[in-house]
Amino acid sequence: MRNKENYYGDVKTLKFSVLSFWFVFVCLHTSHGAERPNVVWIVSEDNSIHYLKHFFKEGIEAPHIEALATKGLTFNHAFSNAPVCSVARTTLATGCYGPRIGTQFHRKYVRVPMPDGLRMFPAYLRDTGYYTTNNSKTDYNAIPAKDVWDVSSRSATWRNRPDPSKPFFHMQSHAESHESRLHFSQTIYEQEKTVTDPDSVHLADYFPDTPLFRYTHARYLDRMTVIDGIVGDTVEKLKTDGLLEDTFIFYFGDHGGVLPRGKGYIHESGLHVPLVVRIPENFKHLVDAEQGSRVNGFVSFIDFGPTVLQLAGVKIPSQVDGRPFLGKGISMEEVDSRDEAFGYADRFDEKYDFVRSIRKGKYQYIRQYQPYLPDGLQNNYRYKMLAYKEWRELYHAGKLKVAQEQFFKPKTAEALYDVVKDPHQVNNLAGVEKFDSVLRDLRGRLQKKVKQLPDLSFYPESHLAEHAMENPVVFGKLHQKEIETLVDTADLALFPFEQAKPMINRALSSGSPMIRYWAAMACSSFGREAGALADSVESLLKDPSEIVQVRAAEFLGLIRQQNPQPILTRIVNSTRKPILATEALNSVVLFKDFHDYPVSRSDFDPVSKGADIDDRLNYINGIPYPPKPAKPKRVK
Repeated sequence: MRNKENYYGDVKTLKFSVLSFWFVFVCLHTSHGAERPNVVWIVSEDNSIHYLKHFFKEGIEAPHIEALATKGLTFNHAFSNAPVCSVARTTLATGCYGPRIGTQFHRKYVRVPMPDGLRMFPAYLRDTGYYTTNNSKTDYNAIPAKDVWDVSSRSATWRNRPDPSKPFFHMQSHAESHESRLHFSQTIYEQEKTVTDPDSVHLADYFPDTPLFRYTHARYLDRMTVIDGIVGDTVEKLKTDGLLEDTFIFYFGDHGGVLPRGKGYIHESGLHVPLVVRIPENFKHLVDAEQGSRVNGFVSFIDFGPTVLQLAGVKIPSQVDGRPFLGKGISMEEVDSRDEAFGYADRFDEKYDFVRSIRKGKYQYIRQYQPYLPDGLQNNYRYKMLAYKEWRELYHAGKLKVAQEQFFKPKTAEALYDVVKDPHQVNNLAGVEKFDSVLRDLRGRLQKKVKQLPDLSFYPESHLAEHAMENPVVFGKLHQKEIETLVDTADLALFPFEQAKPMINRALSSGSPMIRYWAAMACSSFGREAGALADSVESLLKDPSEIVQVRAAEFLGLIRQQNPQPILTRIVNSTRKPILATEALNSVVLFKDFHDYPVSRSDFDPVSKGADIDDRLNYINGIPYPPKPAKPKRVK
């Protein structure tokens, strides 16, 4: 029998050997699993910077989001390129500007293919061994291939990856802050109190100061505390799993919102989103910045996918429009020098408007190509919110101040805002001589941008659906010169009218229907000032192109030359193109609600179905949205 000393010596040796083996095994396992970082996106729906104190002094405290920032970076200027979910999320997934690839309309009438040779960015991560999960909103306007996600469902999580050593990309979206959370009833408003004191909130300058608006704002701040809790829970899960210091955590909003004039509108309230990125200790060498610092450089949704690829060491496809802002070889000095972001807004459900913007430095320039359309034009989903309804009622009752009634008035073709001095954007500097040089500079930058893309929205959606959506990118390239001409025609509205008049008159008789289309809209932009061109426009009521007829009827109705409703009604009833009928119905509702040209549901019997025809007709008929399904007939 061994002596006691030798026995314990052998046991110690054995223990040491086992521990050494285990240590080596764990190190090898961990090293293999942590060769590349994990990335988690926590996305809160429908909130701009204005609801978080970390970004905006009038927001609410969010300790978990703020804790992310102390271990990472706060991006002071992060922008969704579009102010609505399907367009914004498609931009995130593709890294491409929506108006270039045909994905700019919400909700899609036509799903378009991805650009030739390009896939949604998680697919490239999968190619290199990443496990990709999405929980669970997609909402794409482009057709995704089946290789984007390993799992996309409400149960998707990094915890289900088959090999624990696999790096992962996980995206989770949270509707707790979604617009629908403010679709409360009058009973709830009267009976449920908010945690946030409504008297403590600071309303935007464009809102009426009413108890309902204060309650609505307070209720939304409460929702942001829920989002903050979700962020904290997600961080805790990563910590429990031993993954926190191997994982970049992005927290951001999917676009702006969600009080009135937020979601769906191209102001800062619709585009400027919160973004915080937590930097893991084991991969801080991939970030050229100090933890806890703020980044002033501009980043936007086209950049997010390329950034994840850069962090993962994956080659970025050449077809994308974005640039990475984190990762190996990315200088934060260069990122901080970026000071420009492009925004776009087109159709939102049944409501059409065509708006583009450039934010450069402290100025935002907005080009409103259909300025005769008020922001407050009926949009059924918007007006489910009691605050929207009250705002409109106060407008019709004549009880609003100038800044508060802008939402229901025709817009100017151009707007310029100093968003530092005027964060709620109620003081339009376009036309103020002191800012002429800024206006001209940003106007030129936007003109260059829409021409270079090229921006497909210079064709109406009905035209694109018929001619472009099989391959929007190729269509754009083939028609780039024509689009440049259409941009110039549209921008005749920016000239003094007497200077623009002969050019518009020539364009009205152009051989190109799309030039005639934009010439008629230039007239509408000028309104009564362009009355001298009424005869030329009136001839377009018999134009071979029905959408040109729509634009001609709009102008003649705006200057009260004739009632546009019979012409628009005829087009709605006779066209076999449902998208065209929806475009015409946008004008029908404009004239019904804002220009006292009455119309009734009995006037309409459209031959085409689909698009948003029914939503517009239900509104005209006074049917609440969404309409209640018909009760099934009882079988006797």
